[in-house]
Amino acid sequence: ELRGSTLPNEYVVLSAHFDSWDSASGATDNGTGTIMMMEAMRILKATYPNPKRTILVGHWGGEEQGEHGSGSFAADHPEVIKGLQVGFNQDNGTWRIEAVRMQGFNAAKESVGRWLAAIPRELADTVRFESPVREGGSDHSSFTCYGIPFLRLQSNYPDYRQYTWHTNLDTYDKVILDDLKNNATLMAMLAYQASEDPRRMEQTREVGPVDGQGRMPQYPKCSAPQRSSTGR
Repeated sequence: ELRGSTLPNEYVVLSAHFDSWDSASGATDNGTGTIMMMEAMRILKATYPNPKRTILVGHWGGEEQGEHGSGSFAADHPEVIKGLQVGFNQDNGTWRIEAVRMQGFNAAKESVGRWLAAIPRELADTVRFESPVREGGSDHSSFTCYGIPFLRLQSNYPDYRQYTWHTNLDTYDKVILDDLKNNATLMAMLAYQASEDPRRMEQTREVGPVDGQGRMPQYPKCSAPQRSSTGR
C-alpha cells in the first residue's frame, strides 16, 4: 500500500492472483501477473512515494476455485469499494499487454484513453480497447459486481490458452522478461495517472448487448465468498 497524501480514502487497486496452477509452476498463470504488479509497486515506491490517492496491490489466493481471495477482500473492505477510482487486473500470459477490457464500463474509456495517450508509444503502442461487455473468470469480477470499474489488462489470449494455460508446460522458461518489464512500467504509469487525475473515473455500467431473444443480460450479484474448505 502507498497511502494517499490528499485523497487517502480514494483507491487505485492493482490485482493479480497468487495460486499458481499445480500441474506445473504456474509461471504464466499467474506468476507473471503477480511479478508485474509487484514490480509496478516497486517502481511507484521508488519514484512516486506520496500519491494523491491510495494505491493498493492485491495478490489473491483462491482465484482458481472461484475468486475467493479477492471476493473476501472486497466483502471485508467496503471503504475500498466506496472509494475506488479504478482497478486493474492481470491474469494471463507473459506477453505484452494488448487490450484494456472494460467490463461494461465503457464510459471509463475517456479517462483510460487520456492516461494511455500520455504514456510513451514504445510502452503503449500495442494497447487497444476491447470487449466492452462484462466478462467473468478472474478477480476483477469480485469488484465489478459492486458496480465499480475494475478493468482487465489482457495479453495474447489465444496463445496463452492453447499453450501454457493449466498445463504442465506452464514453467519459468516460458517467461519473456522484456515483456514483463514493459508491462510493469506501463502499469506503474497507469496507476500514477489514475491517482493524480483530478476527476473521478466515470462509473456508468453498460451490460449489453442483448441476446438472441432480445433480453438484456444482467450483471451477477456479488455472492458471499467461501472462506474455508467447508464453505463457511
